[in-house]
Amino acid sequence: MGYEMLPSFLRRRVLVAVAPDDMQAIELVKAMRALGLTVIIAATIGLASQADDVAVCVVVLHPDRWRSAPSIITAMRRNPRFMIPVLQAPMELPRVAWATEPFYLTEETLAQTAKALVGMIRGHLQTVSEHEINALIQQRAVLHPWFREPEMLGSVPAPMHKKMPRSKLAHYLQLSWPLAFILCISFLTYYFFQLSVTTNTEAITPMATTSTWRNHAYSALVPGQECDPGGADWEIPGYYKDVAAPNPATATPSTRKSVPTPHLINDNSVVPTCRQDGVMLTHTNHYAAFASMIFTSRGLPLPPHYSTSITASSVNTSKSAIFQLGVRDQSGSDMSGVDFGYGNDALRIGTNGAWEVVRYDNTTGAIEVRYARGFVPAASHYTLAADINGPAMTFTINRQTVATIIDTTYPDSYGISFGLSDGGIQRPPSALFSHFSYTPLPDHLPKNEAEVRSTADAQVNAAADQLRQQSYQTATPGFGCDHGQGQWQPTALTGGAATTHCLARGLSVEQSARVKDMGRVSFYGLDGFIYGNYRVGVDVALKRDSDNWAGLGTRVDPLGSSYTFLVRSDGSWKILRYDSDGVPHQLAAGRVARRDTYSLQAQSSGASHSLRINGVPVATVFDPFLSTTDHIELNTLPDDKGAAAATTFSNFTFTPLS
Repeated sequence: MGYEMLPSFLRRRVLVAVAPDDMQAIELVKAMRALGLTVIIAATIGLASQADDVAVCVVVLHPDRWRSAPSIITAMRRNPRFMIPVLQAPMELPRVAWATEPFYLTEETLAQTAKALVGMIRGHLQTVSEHEINALIQQRAVLHPWFREPEMLGSVPAPMHKKMPRSKLAHYLQLSWPLAFILCISFLTYYFFQLSVTTNTEAITPMATTSTWRNHAYSALVPGQECDPGGADWEIPGYYKDVAAPNPATATPSTRKSVPTPHLINDNSVVPTCRQDGVMLTHTNHYAAFASMIFTSRGLPLPPHYSTSITASSVNTSKSAIFQLGVRDQSGSDMSGVDFGYGNDALRIGTNGAWEVVRYDNTTGAIEVRYARGFVPAASHYTLAADINGPAMTFTINRQTVATIIDTTYPDSYGISFGLSDGGIQRPPSALFSHFSYTPLPDHLPKNEAEVRSTADAQVNAAADQLRQQSYQTATPGFGCDHGQGQWQPTALTGGAATTHCLARGLSVEQSARVKDMGRVSFYGLDGFIYGNYRVGVDVALKRDSDNWAGLGTRVDPLGSSYTFLVRSDGSWKILRYDSDGVPHQLAAGRVARRDTYSLQAQSSGASHSLRINGVPVATVFDPFLSTTDHIELNTLPDDKGAAAATTFSNFTFTPLS
């Protein structure tokens, strides 16, 4: 869109192009904002590309850094209409169309430079406004001669015509006055409508405003810069950070022990394809990284309270594919660049139904915190949605609320992102994204930032304490059988050594003949995590003609290590510690009276691990090797002959201990 075709409130924006992470330039922008000028800071190519859409572009130059700053090069190449140079050290100006002499910026003169810049910019904006009015009058005079001002008509020699008889002239005037009246009314209506729109817009966002969609509901069946006709701002990131695994052939003892350092990877392999039913994102390289698209705010934060949703569908993916919806994208913030701007709060879900809510680190791009995790039925497409109200974020999957978290790390969001990662595929993965929606909502939070953070921190602590102290019970444990808050992993995701069926009296776990691996039904608490010490119980019904074992696993870690408490149909019991290689170490064993159903209760508190059977203590062992818990398990273990077996689990209980 050309500058002259932009609405007046867009033509009054001010953009400052800076090198990424130039703290002195960022302080200059803050000083200009403190003086009442709304400024967009452009430290990325995407933001700098707006330089020809604004009234004023300020370029901050350092003789040693400006040539290697893509944002500065991009801004100058856009040939802004009014470009002001600011020099951080003496240097020769690049040969572009500067509008003024250079300003000089040092730590000592920062405040004075900001004041002088703001004064010049305001004067220029006033001049631009007057010129716009005059240009509009001239443009209308050319396009519609009947709108010309009297002095313009007076300057043109009037052609000589034969004088018309008075009677005919009066007749024509009588016929033409209704048409003139209609044209005048139409012009006045159009003029005051345009004035109202401009006034209202500038009242909402004085002087420099954001895109009009920021404070209004927006939706797109087919999102994307080339696909969405609605005019929103969309970006596809061109780089990310990752940790490279050391090369075994060249690694030294010191490099093997060192902490890996994330490094920058340029990635231009995300290919968007516009389709009638959505935009298809294909990743032709770096399959494990996210191929993402961002609904960007162009450098200014989104409102603190908004809702958003996107539908993600598999096109060419493997079982490892992950969809993502990010609601706290930091790539468009003032501090973004190659070293900063990777932060986000995001909902991730695999095509296998496993989901988690995470926070990404702003400098490394790595997952910094996992707030919640759980499981929904596996599907080839999901509708991911979020309601953001300041630091409080509620996430839903297919209209089912899965988690509410509170995170004050990133106070503002500079965009909404969605994408696909698939590290398990051997050819370019692709997914379809459609039905994007964004709706700003009334803000119900205190305006004071300190008060918001204090309130949020108190809520976080209260919620964490409540979860850690909350007991849980269900008559029918297992994924799809427990209709409460418990997070159970589908057995298909644990290796397939067992299958499950929901019964009225409990969960049936079946193992086929010749299966030797342990069957696992994993419980991840109420929010995906097990905290501290706890007691867990379950009723186990075993068939009398079967010699298989069944029971509970505590302190289970991601590698499979655990304390396992097992009982057999003949009353035999044992306590085992499994290491990460799956090797069992027996800690205790014994026998109780034979029964059809056994009530097991296992407790892990510090290094103490105890077992009760039918309410009677049978053993307590002390073992310090495993001190934390990733999840808890219901276990079945085939006999030595590998015979088929079925076990029913019921009346599961979980009790946190102080």
